[in-house]
Formats: sequence, structure tokens, C-alpha cells
Amino acid sequence: MMNAPQPTSQRRKHSEDTQLLNIFLPHDVIIQILSFLPVKHLMRLKCVCKSWKTLISDDSTFVKLHLKRSARKKQLALFSMICRHTSNFSITCLRQKNPSVALANKPHFQLNDDVYGFLFPVGSCNGLLCLHGKYLRGNYAEILFYIWNPATRKLSNKIVFLCKPGTGRWTFAFGYDNSTETYKIVAFHLMTNDVRVFCVGDNVWRNIQSFPVVPTYSVPSLYKHWHPSIEQGVYVCRTLNWLTIRNKFQNENQIDGKCITADQFVIISLDLSTETYRQLLPPCGFDAVSCVQPILAVLRNSLCFCHDFHGTDFIIWRMKKFGVQESWTQFVKINYQNLHNLVPQYRRFQLFPMCLCENGNTLMLAWDQNEKAILYNWRDITVKESRITGEVDWSLAKDYVESLVSIS
Repeated sequence: MMNAPQPTSQRRKHSEDTQLLNIFLPHDVIIQILSFLPVKHLMRLKCVCKSWKTLISDDSTFVKLHLKRSARKKQLALFSMICRHTSNFSITCLRQKNPSVALANKPHFQLNDDVYGFLFPVGSCNGLLCLHGKYLRGNYAEILFYIWNPATRKLSNKIVFLCKPGTGRWTFAFGYDNSTETYKIVAFHLMTNDVRVFCVGDNVWRNIQSFPVVPTYSVPSLYKHWHPSIEQGVYVCRTLNWLTIRNKFQNENQIDGKCITADQFVIISLDLSTETYRQLLPPCGFDAVSCVQPILAVLRNSLCFCHDFHGTDFIIWRMKKFGVQESWTQFVKINYQNLHNLVPQYRRFQLFPMCLCENGNTLMLAWDQNEKAILYNWRDITVKESRITGEVDWSLAKDYVESLVSIS
């Protein structure tokens, strides 16, 4: 049933109220006030007047201002691989004394395509999440990508990447090229080392210079456990970064994992503006190869290198100044004994740093059994677990900030 139109008197009063607001508050002041509001409130305020709707929906300057203001207010997108659903929560909510949050029982978006399996998050940037899944079509597999804004619930049209089954696995990463204000998806082949770039809006995958390395997770004799979150490149300072082994091989099967040493590990960093790469070294404190795979992460916009230390500790290093080897600093060293109430002691396990909470003292971690998230206060050395009902693959969780950014 359609809503009845507002009486003329109400419409006139609404127009007068808007005019009065503009009289008492200059337009510049209104912009500043609105830029501090959460996205869900701004979505409602678009109906106040045409100028507000245009400002919130179409003004790129306002979108950038709002993004800058919300940059420190982290949200967390959670993925259920059983229910094929997603939910998003504030980090503050997960840090409550008795956090108990239910995972949404309905998907946040509907896909017209019959995606084979699940949608995995590739990465997050400026409030956007890049998701991908497979769609089988004849002799080819279409890998489908979608750019999703969890705050506005807007989903892009599908982006298609074609690959022939049996030719090896691709890994993908997602980031932002500030020089052209373009979002890019990068594909990295695990056997041929070929690299392809897709600029969102161009609808063309382009080949760029290959990487003379192999990703660490592609060496079966080195690391036996694989998880989709390990293989992704991480976005920081306008670059995408992968942890790799820096020798040329015809394929990963030629590598004897037992002979790999710590000095063969290297970080490949792809500049999204120039589409050229350079090699960064891990911190000097990483001097021995463990059976637990080292990984890259991003905490507070800093590149982090995380690794097991002699089976007793988990160490996170932060690169304070991106690209400067001397700026590697040990951020936290977590003794596994401090986690004994939450994780088993009979096996080595993989930890995944997800984010630093707003106060900077609490580190949120996932582990490879996906049963819970760990909230570790590195100042007080206290540990607790989040309590969320529903099947969550915690190691796929992505932090993001609320934004008005959209992919047209």
C-alpha cells in the first residue's frame, strides 16, 4: 500500500525548517557536522532535502572527508562458510565484558549467479570489501569478483576472471591506486609467477611484469596446512605485499622445503601506481624457519610480519616507516602459555592478527581452528575470547571502516 502524500502545509513547514537550518548554520558548518555521522544516519538524512541528498550521494569531496573522519572507527566483517552469510560488528562491541552477538541468519546481499562454493573476502580498502567465488562454465572456471560496501549495502556488478582448470592456482589481492583514484584487483599465479591487473571500471585484465619468486604457501613440502586467508596479498601504503621465497624455480614442486632457510624469505611489494615491484626483507629477528607458516598482516596502517618463534612464542613485527628495513620493530611477543585456556597445547597452530582495537592495547587474533576469536591485551597480558553465536570462519574476518565510497 502506497503512503499517502504529505499535506501541502506539512511540505511547506518542512521546506521552511530546512531554510531556517541554513540560515543559522552555514553550509560549510553543516558539511562538517554531517561528516562525523555514521553511514546509517546519513542514509536517512538524504531525504531531508535535495542538497543533502546530492552531498551524501554524489559529492566526492564529502565522501573523502567522511572517510577520513571514520578512519579509526573499525568494523569487522565476519563470514559464515556454512550458512554462506556475512555479518558486521563494531570492534567495540566485541570487546565488551560479556560480548554475546548473534551472527545474521540472512545474507546481506543476493547474487544472481550460481557461485560454486562460497564467497571469500580478498581484501578491504576505504570501506569496500572485495569478494570472490568460482562459477564453473564448461571447460573454464569463471572466478567472479564483487566489490561490496557493508555500510551502504551496495554491491558492484560482477567482475569475471577466466582460468582453465588444472593450470594451477591463482591468488588475488585488492587495493587502491591514489594517483588515478582507481581500485585494482591483482592476480598472481602460483606456478608461472604471472601477474595480471584489473582496474575496476576498465573491464580488462592486463599482464604486467612477472614476480621472480614463489609464495611460501605454495610449497607443499614446506607448509602442509593451507587456508585462503594466508595466500592473499595485504594492502598498505598504496602497495600490495606477498610473503615469498626469492629463488627462481620452474614450479613449486622443485623446491625442497627442508632446505629453505630464513634468509630466502622476501616480501614482494607491488606499487599500484607504477605497477612495478620491489623486494623488502623480513625483520632480522626472523632467523629460523618454523613448521608454522609466517604471514603478513596490517595493523594500524603498518605492515606487520608475524611468525612462530621456536614453538614457544608468536612474534609480531611492525614496519614503522614503510619500505625502510631499519624501521622493523618488535610490537608484541605472545607466549603460547598465556593462551593455554583457549587453544590446545598438543599441536602447533596458526594465528592470524585481525586488528588492533581503538585503545591500541587489545589485539584481536584468529586461529586456524576457527572456533573463536582471541582478544589479547598486550599491556596487561590478559586473554579472553569473543562470544558470537553462529558458524564463523574467524580467519576470514576483515576489518574495515564505514564509508560512503561506491563502485559505479
